Amino acid sequence: MEAEAIKKNENFLKLKQSLILKPVLDESCIVHQSLTLLANKWTLLVVMALMQGTKRTNELQKQISGVSPKVLNETLKKLINYGLINRKVYPEVPPRVEYSLTEFGISLADPLAALLDWSVEHENRVNEIYKNKL
Repeated sequence: MEAEAIKKNENFLKLKQSLILKPVLDESCIVHQSLTLLANKWTLLVVMALMQGTKRTNELQKQISGVSPKVLNETLKKLINYGLINRKVYPEVPPRVEYSLTEFGISLADPLAALLDWSVEHENRVNEIYKNKL
C-alpha cells in the first residue's frame, strides 16, 4: 500500500512539474487540446464501451444510459474523425455497421484505467456529489 502512495505522489509531482513549465493552459497547451477532444459527457463513455470489444450502434445505445441516438451518432462520427475508432460496414441487407477502437483509441486504456481506479477509490464521495448535482 505504501508503494501505491509513493507512486501517486510521484505522479502528482510529475504533473505539477509539467504545469510549472507550462503555466498557461491555453489552446497551444497539449493538455488543453487533449481535454477539448475527449472531455465531454459521452466521448469517454463510448470509448470505454468499445474497450469491451466491437459493438453495433444499438448495442452502444443500450449500454450507455441516457445518450440519444442523434448524440451517439455525432459522437461516433467525431471519434472516427479523431482516429480513435473504426467503422466497418458489411455489405448485407439490412446493412450491418460495427465500431471498434483503433490503436490510437486503445492507447487510452491506461489513462481510463487510472480514472476508473480513482472513481472506485472515491466512490462514496463521487456518488454524493453526483446525486447533489442532479
